[in-house]
Amino acid sequence: MSFEFLLPLGLLGLLGIVALIIIYIIRPNYLVQHIPTTYVWRLSLRYKKRRLPTSKLRNILLFIFQVLILAFIAGILAQPALVKHNASDRNDVIAIIDSSASMYAETNGETRFQRAVDSVIDLATDTFSKGGMVSVIVADDSPDDYLSRRVAPEASAQLLSELRALRDNEQACYYGTSEIDAAMKLTEKVLEENPSADIYLFTDEVYDETYAEQLEERRNIHIRNVNDASEWNGAVLGASVEIVDTYCELTVEIASYNKTRELDLYVEVSGPDVTELNPDRKPIVILKPVFCEKDTVKKIVFRYGSGGDDAGVIYHELGIEERFQTFQSINISLRTGGDSLSADDSFNLYGGRLPVLKVQYASSRRIPASGSDRDNPGPNPFVNGALGMVKNAFSRLQRYDVQITEVQQGKEPALTGFDFYVFEHDMPEVLPSDGVVFLLDPNVGWAGAGISVISVNDFNKTLTSCMADVDNENHFVMNDPNGFKLVPDRIGVSSYKVLTCDPSYDVLMTCDSDPVLLVRKDEKNQVAVLSFSVHNSTLPREIEMGALFFNLFDYYFPGIVSDFSAEVGGSVEVNSRGETLSATGPAAFSEEITEFPGEIAFTLPGTYTFTCTTWYDQTLTAQVFVKMPAEESDIFKSRDSLAEPDKKLAEGDIATDLIIYLATALVALAFAEWWLHTHEGR
Repeated sequence: MSFEFLLPLGLLGLLGIVALIIIYIIRPNYLVQHIPTTYVWRLSLRYKKRRLPTSKLRNILLFIFQVLILAFIAGILAQPALVKHNASDRNDVIAIIDSSASMYAETNGETRFQRAVDSVIDLATDTFSKGGMVSVIVADDSPDDYLSRRVAPEASAQLLSELRALRDNEQACYYGTSEIDAAMKLTEKVLEENPSADIYLFTDEVYDETYAEQLEERRNIHIRNVNDASEWNGAVLGASVEIVDTYCELTVEIASYNKTRELDLYVEVSGPDVTELNPDRKPIVILKPVFCEKDTVKKIVFRYGSGGDDAGVIYHELGIEERFQTFQSINISLRTGGDSLSADDSFNLYGGRLPVLKVQYASSRRIPASGSDRDNPGPNPFVNGALGMVKNAFSRLQRYDVQITEVQQGKEPALTGFDFYVFEHDMPEVLPSDGVVFLLDPNVGWAGAGISVISVNDFNKTLTSCMADVDNENHFVMNDPNGFKLVPDRIGVSSYKVLTCDPSYDVLMTCDSDPVLLVRKDEKNQVAVLSFSVHNSTLPREIEMGALFFNLFDYYFPGIVSDFSAEVGGSVEVNSRGETLSATGPAAFSEEITEFPGEIAFTLPGTYTFTCTTWYDQTLTAQVFVKMPAEESDIFKSRDSLAEPDKKLAEGDIATDLIIYLATALVALAFAEWWLHTHEGR
């Protein structure tokens, strides 16, 4: 016989005790009241006659009674009972196999997952021999179905065959963290049919022995650990790079679990500072022995220059030949000498060399300079400033190395060789065909671009506010989720060009009902138009100037991947500057993405490569390294508790209802609390 709550969710009523405590904390503990002095004198005489103050004791008792009342109400909601199970009905077993990444740890060539499956085979064979039924759940990141459900002895051969195939499948185990609690919840489907079924969890997580015994006694849940005491694991938990004093600083975290070991940390930097002028620099190779205490994380920092004094951090000073500012990739690995789990022995870093984005800015109207440079007028400083902001922002976001070329006075702008062209005022006779074109205050139009300049609308130096086009006020350029929200009515315009455009353009902003900001993004014809000069507007005085340029760049040049690293179970956002994006990865992973922005979720660790061909026939690639979760590297991690499934009483079980006893005690407490309240003023 065991004590059980038939409806454990009812214990949520205990939250009422928290609410009661909060009420006692925040309630005022005094009351302002005006009374005559004679009353105070009489009251003091009354208290003087009393020898034993009881108000404080009464308040304490009131609080205790109120807490007990709430606790008893929660207990009643949870339906407490003394249950005597009918042992003859326990002919069902439910086996849950933990498939977390740590279950790949192996001893003598056999993984924990394989040992768990072997144990399930033995359990199933024994259950079938006694005429029982077997259910099996493989717990991965989202267990939503059974591998087998209530298989009878007549179908035992098929189930045992499936389990042997599962054991021999090298990819059957998940490389992330399994949802054991979700698997426990799934057992309720069998418990509805036979509440007396025994649940067996085969896992490598360590539970307190007393807790495990209580689970077995109360709920027929049996925890079977498949660890081997001799197993240990050296792991690269993570790595990152940041720029410090123009050079890369590499930070690596490693650990040794279940053993104290000296680990050889191997670092190889491929393509350090390789450029067109210096294409042959050899990889940088570093071998660093690191002493790791058992179950302790070590942080190692590789930097050019002297190390810091942070406690617990190991600094490795890079020599002149080892320093670097950019890289193609960095491989970090452990030469562990045979640990039990190999999936976390290495880590790759990508994104150390940003793809180049070439920008040309040509302005036909020069701004007079001041001071000693009075005779050397320059282009629009507001456009230069906005381009500089974009350059810094994309560098900080690890997206692009924006290289800006300014066309000097008297020189003709190039019409090929750039990714983004900015033409201000006077336009070339032919538009470039190999990049995005941004026309600022164009003086002519092009039939090929679908733009015509009709006239000039001049407000005689007065300002008229722009407006967002109703159909496109949430367009990406107007409201970039990664950038800025443009507010057109903050932009005043005194003069603009009246344009006509073909329907392929999205009109984003208007002035006096005429389009003033237009964008087009289709195959080999990507054009943006701003039909007024920044000199004839308030745009340079507002944040909208930089926001407009940033949003345009983000619209036409999306990053292929949102991050260069991820974990199993995670994902990255992907995009393309062409029609498609192809993705390849471990275990022959291959996918073609055609809708953007898209998302790729990862179920296997390793390097994934993303490739796209732009509208202008450029091939762009990006790589993402996916690692198993760091918590899975601790192959002897402990867990405090399990989610216990709800179950009904089985036929033949005898339950002694305890609600009547709790209700009696509740009434007694309520009466005692009422009596104390009625005597509070005496």
